[in-house]
Amino acid sequence: SVTGALNFKQVGLNVAMLNNYFNIENEKLELTEQGVRFNRFQVKDSAGNPLTLNGSITTKDYTAFGFDLDIRANDFRALNSTKKDNKLFYGQLYFNTNLKVTGTDQAPKVDGRIAVNDKTKMTIVLPQPDPGVVNREGIIEFVDFDAPVDDSLFMLAYDSLNTSTYTGMDVSLNIQVDKAADFSLVIDEANGDMLNIKGEADLNAGIDPSGKINMTGLYEVEEGSYQLSLNVLKRKFDIQKGSTITWEGEPTAAKVNITAIYTSKAAPFDLVKGTVTEQDRNLYLQRIPFDVLLKMEGELLKPDISFDITLPENRSYGVQGDVITLTRTQLETLRQQPGEMNKQVFSLLLMNRFVPENPFSLASGGGGSNNLIKQSVSALMADQLNRLAEGLIDGVDINFGIESSDDYTSGTREDRTDFNVGVSKRLLDDRLTVTVGSDITLDGPQASNNSSMIGGNVAVDYALSADGRYKLRAYVNNDYQGVIDGYVTETGVGFIITVDYNKFKQIFQSKKKRDEERERRRQQRLREQQSQEGEQRKETAPTSPARKPESGSE
Repeated sequence: SVTGALNFKQVGLNVAMLNNYFNIENEKLELTEQGVRFNRFQVKDSAGNPLTLNGSITTKDYTAFGFDLDIRANDFRALNSTKKDNKLFYGQLYFNTNLKVTGTDQAPKVDGRIAVNDKTKMTIVLPQPDPGVVNREGIIEFVDFDAPVDDSLFMLAYDSLNTSTYTGMDVSLNIQVDKAADFSLVIDEANGDMLNIKGEADLNAGIDPSGKINMTGLYEVEEGSYQLSLNVLKRKFDIQKGSTITWEGEPTAAKVNITAIYTSKAAPFDLVKGTVTEQDRNLYLQRIPFDVLLKMEGELLKPDISFDITLPENRSYGVQGDVITLTRTQLETLRQQPGEMNKQVFSLLLMNRFVPENPFSLASGGGGSNNLIKQSVSALMADQLNRLAEGLIDGVDINFGIESSDDYTSGTREDRTDFNVGVSKRLLDDRLTVTVGSDITLDGPQASNNSSMIGGNVAVDYALSADGRYKLRAYVNNDYQGVIDGYVTETGVGFIITVDYNKFKQIFQSKKKRDEERERRRQQRLREQQSQEGEQRKETAPTSPARKPESGSE
């Protein structure tokens, strides 16, 4: 029999793939004739948050074991890694848990709850069916067979997330996810397709004795984005609230029903060109916002992706109702022709315009091309002017901008080029900022009317707090509203709050409490750094050689 106690004064362990330093300080294991006893035995993460074990592991000969353990944790950090540490999953994972472990070492049973906390920010790379095969034929790959295979992405089989390597276990868990927890799913690492989501989930997960992993439940998206990559084309779609991911069995066989939206401003003329009279032509050349919908349905790893283009009802377009009605009718016709729809979607994503039946026929008779060139030159000129203005006058910021556009609000095409200039000066130890600027029309119907409106826009900001969190603003703006309305002067006073926060309640925290929180985080980072440095010193410290006995002389 083995009896007594095992005292832990200071023990540390860093798990490489998790990059998380766990430590045990001043804890004791009781060894009895019945086995090992845990009495509020704590393992702490690198932030000092404890995971507590209560109960016992029973054994008679230390070859067969039985379990009767309670495991509890609150805000415990299980993961603190980067892509360099683990290519399949990395980031930060915080959780609360209440688990009961029973059974034997041959047939352990785990029941309980795990809640993923709001501070979680984690990236998961979904395994590909055969990541070692390049999806382009005709490429010669040279392989060094002497090189060690150390890439976890290539070592895992396609179904590695569906089957456990350990058999005999009976695991039943309820998994809850806080809606502020941030997850990124890398769907295609080679192309850069990535899904970023925040949302709530209530899932049931388990492992049966055969080793099969199953998961059921619903994840409802609160917010997120989908990064679409089509060769050189990259566009970010915002995920519609209420999109879902549903599990009904294997974790990798999840069903997705996700709608993501990209808004593109385009003129509908090229879409309805064959049905518009020459008299109404210019009405359809005004650019309006179209929603490009990306719909993902089916299996998570092999989703069916389709596209749609819509003009939402609850939006103001600033054009006649007949324009919107005819455009919606044409979009409905497009939905019956998936090939044509995809062509128009790609055109909107790539060029922010529709493709006419004759793609070499431009809607504006060349004006569109001229405007594109003018916009490019304008951006280049504005950039060079801003470079020249940097540091020109000490303590004064000068900004320039040039904007070229076509205006069809009057029913006829009007070329317009605006030159924007702004000068700002900080006073009273940077508490007061005065900005004076103007939009000067160089080309267009209002060019002669406002070319002398220097100082037409004025803004005065005063920082009420030293950190600039609270400000008062008074302003006068002259905005161009179109050929018909011309310039409209807007005057107002505003109160501005600038704050970084993770939770809404943090907006109203006092400065003292914010400073305390900042100091707490600084101390936490310092403790983590000291713990990691201490562990590194232990690993690199040379061992002292054994002392040889001195030889005596006779």
